[in-house]
Amino acid sequence: MASQDIRIWRRGPAPTPATPADPGYFGPGSQVWRVLLHPAVTPFLAPVTALLELPHIGMQAVILDHDPLAVTSRTHRAMSPIMAVRRAQRTVGVPVPIILGDKPTADRIAAHLRRYHRPMTGTIPGTAEPYAAAGPELVLFAHVTIMQAALLVYEHFAYEGLRRPARLTPADRDQFWLEAKQFGILMGANPDEIPTTCHQVATYYASISHRYGVIESFGPDLAVTPVLSLLRGFGPAQLPQLAPLLLSALLTPQLMATLPRPARRNLGIPTFLDPLLNLSLRLTRPTLRAFTIHRFATALELRISGPDAASLSAHARRLQAAVA
Repeated sequence: MASQDIRIWRRGPAPTPATPADPGYFGPGSQVWRVLLHPAVTPFLAPVTALLELPHIGMQAVILDHDPLAVTSRTHRAMSPIMAVRRAQRTVGVPVPIILGDKPTADRIAAHLRRYHRPMTGTIPGTAEPYAAAGPELVLFAHVTIMQAALLVYEHFAYEGLRRPARLTPADRDQFWLEAKQFGILMGANPDEIPTTCHQVATYYASISHRYGVIESFGPDLAVTPVLSLLRGFGPAQLPQLAPLLLSALLTPQLMATLPRPARRNLGIPTFLDPLLNLSLRLTRPTLRAFTIHRFATALELRISGPDAASLSAHARRLQAAVA
């Protein structure tokens, strides 16, 4: 890829991969690497995270006031669908060095992301309640939803050779959350508040149930207007770059089917649709064997998370294989 493409993802110098001497904060043999290194997780991590986060009123306010898509559409400027692709690419690719890099790389990228989010403050529309993207509430929420999204995609989509996707054992799931705590710490969450078991994650979600709702102007400013603006800016020549976005859009019912029932209710999905969503996932899941095809998976990973992340992933998979 050209250097101008690398700048979509790269922040500062090229990341340094984890090594046996410095395996980073997770490293080979970890459950975090097991989950996040599977090629099926990369393309669907951002959309599933979005499904988990959008019903939260604080997150809605951050998106409304600071997300480039929402801000641009609200000012009635022309938008290209490529903007949505770039947004997804940054969301997935920029943090990858935190997971797969050595400790200095992880520290540097985490510091960049904390600085980037710090100015994102404001007041939740229709209330006098302040929000802060880098504040303890939203950082913790983002950490939990990102890691849960990765786990959900892995358990529903990740074929291992001929083995069907399967739920991790209870012990491996708890180990995943214990290891993932370090990601939340690097992003600025209060270590004492980060859940480290499945039971603690469930308790955490129950404790924030009152934070779900719909803020003023949610529909027009966060959904309708941006989508219409992106559609008006579409051109056939953009199709190759839009492929990852179109794939996620095509599989939206299946992505919704990965969500736990409470998360579906938070999105406003009625109970009677649950069987249809579950059936759609069962019928289409065999097509996800495509991610076991190296050439297909690598091409998609390059397009979504960028050359740095793809290189880090390839290196990390070799380390992972060595300890398997």
